[in-house]
Amino acid sequence: MRTALLSTPQDALGGNRTTALRWAGRLRSLGWSVRRAEHARRRPPCVHVDLLIALHAVKVRSEIERLMDLHPEARLVVACTGTDIYELGAEAQPLLERADGIIVLQEHALRELSSTQRQRAHVIHQAMPRRSVPAREAAEIAVVASLRAVKEPLLPAEAARLLPERSELRVIHVGAALDPQIAEAARLEQANNPRYEWRGNVRRSEALCLLGGARAVVVPSRSEGGANVITEAFALGVPVLASEIPGNTGLLGEQHPGLFRPGDAEGLARLMLQVESESGFAEQLSRLSNERAALAAPERESAAWLDLLGDLGLGS
Repeated sequence: MRTALLSTPQDALGGNRTTALRWAGRLRSLGWSVRRAEHARRRPPCVHVDLLIALHAVKVRSEIERLMDLHPEARLVVACTGTDIYELGAEAQPLLERADGIIVLQEHALRELSSTQRQRAHVIHQAMPRRSVPAREAAEIAVVASLRAVKEPLLPAEAARLLPERSELRVIHVGAALDPQIAEAARLEQANNPRYEWRGNVRRSEALCLLGGARAVVVPSRSEGGANVITEAFALGVPVLASEIPGNTGLLGEQHPGLFRPGDAEGLARLMLQVESESGFAEQLSRLSNERAALAAPERESAAWLDLLGDLGLGS
């Protein structure tokens, strides 16, 4: 049995944590033994390690370099999660240059890599099985995002304030408080904005329940590598409203009708109102999510991993 060590940022929450857990399970289903690097720190493995996986090209660099010294024969795969290529590009280069394989979460991220790096790169979309959901009658707009600046987490609340009085929409926001100042702002917003509720960090099952029953999900980030919540929306057939950034358009398409300029509360408010008042618009967005659900198929993710492992000489 081959062995892999998976290194994730110590503060990994939300999407990155979901990705790490899912990939570990995916590799185990392919016959691999997978250990998290933090477990190996406490008890170094005495077995041969075939593969090192870095889930972020910058945040885990020092740990991965230590593991490379311990396991010089192991192949290295670096997964670009968003900020490492879209905001920290120069800092990401040392690990990307050393990588035997590179993972990006949507096709547009390939544009951020050099020509030689693209030759080693594989697109692996985030996976989630298709799920049936009840008819969406709740007047809720879902936001699934941790409270940190890059996620623009309070933009949907700002947009909700701009809705006309006749609107019944409410923004329900779930996500961990990673920035104390933004968390305080969210609490103040909730106290003063009847259209906004922040429920804090919740179990993934609760977040998926909110997502599945919402009129639409908003992904307002300034930077994304390929958001889990978008492929989850695909699997659930949920309409997606998203900032027009490469990490979102790489999944949704550049002509997606639910795009708004980053930071544009007025533009987002117009789209939210369209979802509520124009049944044809909401149906169009839902249809587009259903059409892209194949991107999130678990078997597609497994096949992509098999292709990557084969290229690394680690196939069965």
